[in-house]
Amino acid sequence: MAVTKYIVFHLNDQKYSMKLTKINGIEYVYHVVPVPMGPACIKGIIHLRNEVIPVFSLKRLFGMPEEAAETQLLITETHGMKLAIEVDTVLGIVNVEEEDIKQIPMVVHTEETGYLEDVVKLTLPESDQEEIVISIAVDTLMSDHEFGQIENALEKEMSGK
Repeated sequence: MAVTKYIVFHLNDQKYSMKLTKINGIEYVYHVVPVPMGPACIKGIIHLRNEVIPVFSLKRLFGMPEEAAETQLLITETHGMKLAIEVDTVLGIVNVEEEDIKQIPMVVHTEETGYLEDVVKLTLPESDQEEIVISIAVDTLMSDHEFGQIENALEKEMSGK
């Protein structure tokens, strides 16, 4: 039976996950520089290992209050650019059997919630309790237009205009 690895993280009191194959690294928050006129879910940019990377706020996307004192960044790549996804705390990496991965119900999957990928049944290492967690699809967090806006804003920021 096939196994998929997921990274599990907190946003406020809720647990979410992403496929580990989409994550290039985990970083603690850097100084985030705001970018004017960017999409609402972009918190700003960071300078990481000689690259300028936009910081995406899942809390803004979900309409959650942004209260966490310390956060972590999941570094990923999508649409030809690196993206840092801000989360409260990374809880761990979990192996999930194929039979424990279910599609998001059609009634929940709309154009506005296209970033919802799967419903995953998992057991976290610190507890022996099974939980159901929503998996987020990195590639559909924003529309192609929004990804283009970010690229344009980054190019302007890098060229100093």
